Amino acid sequence: MWHKNRVWRVADVADLNDLVEKLTHHTWTACTGFRWEGLVLLNDSLSGDDAQEYAVVRDGRQVESLTVTWFDSAADLAATIESLRCAGSGVDMGPGTYREHAPGSCASCA
Repeated sequence: MWHKNRVWRVADVADLNDLVEKLTHHTWTACTGFRWEGLVLLNDSLSGDDAQEYAVVRDGRQVESLTVTWFDSAADLAATIESLRCAGSGVDMGPGTYREHAPGSCASCA
């Protein structure tokens, strides 16, 4: 995770297809994150104009980093996210705790 001091506003997403649509068809502020099936995907991009990079956190530890813009298709991204949801998949990259966004806006919101 590039941004260890960043805070995120994490939204729950009920459906994998909805999560993939959000990641592939939208550009999000740097403080945006998504929670799906025990995974938390935190925007770890360097800027809004850069590649869409997400730190993937499971059970309080970062297990992967996904550069969404490098995936060939939404189906490939969905399959990768699904595989990360399963226990034991991914590579444990060490502590990946994150802080939730407080009410209001931050420097990353704009």
